[in-house]
Amino acid sequence: MQRLLTAVIGLLALIVMVNASAQDTFPNRPLRLVISVPPGGAADFIGRVVGAKLAEFVHQNVVIEGRPGAGGIIASEYVTNATPDGYTLMLTSSTTHGAAPVLYKKLPYDAMKGFTHISGVSLLPAMMAINADVPAKTVKDFVALTKANPGKYLFSSSGNGSAPQLFGEQFKIVTGASMTHVPYKGSGPAVVDLVAGHVHMMMDGLPSLIGQIKSGRLRALAAMSQKRFAVFPDVPTIGEAGYPGLEDGVWYGLSGPTGIPRPIVDRLAKEMARVVTSPDVQERFATVGALPMPIGPKQYEAFILSENKKWGEIVRISGAAPD
Repeated sequence: MQRLLTAVIGLLALIVMVNASAQDTFPNRPLRLVISVPPGGAADFIGRVVGAKLAEFVHQNVVIEGRPGAGGIIASEYVTNATPDGYTLMLTSSTTHGAAPVLYKKLPYDAMKGFTHISGVSLLPAMMAINADVPAKTVKDFVALTKANPGKYLFSSSGNGSAPQLFGEQFKIVTGASMTHVPYKGSGPAVVDLVAGHVHMMMDGLPSLIGQIKSGRLRALAAMSQKRFAVFPDVPTIGEAGYPGLEDGVWYGLSGPTGIPRPIVDRLAKEMARVVTSPDVQERFATVGALPMPIGPKQYEAFILSENKKWGEIVRISGAAPD
């Protein structure tokens, strides 16, 4: 018994030493930040901004790795199968972890148990925009137009199970608008077809839409937020447009595969809090109306679960389903 006790104490001491060593030396090589969408969308913008600042703080490169498709499932599954050493991370989001777990009946991973959720990153109120050739000047005009032409008007999203899809489904429930969903493999290609007129409306984070709104190819109808975007002060909020309660947006956080040692999680959470509250990062965020979300592991987990509950109800009412 004495030998067993000595062995157990020795093992515990070794674990403590290994964890301490991991914390002291981490990171000693570049990190990978996996993003679930192609370049050009809000996630890509946020990921590159925080990735560059994180690299500065940890004195290692942060390599942005895009793995788009299937509403974030491809990226998520890839990350859950990665070595849990803190070097493979993912920009988890309202699409990958808010909507997908309630939209898909079966996922190839567990959105909570399959991940180590590390920190919040950003909240990004959505913008509602239409193709400039659509004959509507206000949100109420657009709703009336869709009702008068059932089946004609299409809204795009960054994929089945994405937050932009559920924004549109919620909009249909509340306003009675008659629209059909068209999914894409990311916000970038969705906006390309919106500009081309193949689809008519999209609700997404401002980084996806801002360039085309400024060019006049898209018309912004409403900020899906409590306050107007500083960059578009003449665009009303969705409440001012006549539909209070539809305020929403996309959110992002940092996660990795389950099993990352706690000292490494704590180090990453600490650094990410520094990243998102840095004046230069907040300045970049402000250009697209994004807000920092400096919350730690437990708070981020609780936030994800609250979003699952909210979007689960929208999925139930709308009947939204993946391919």
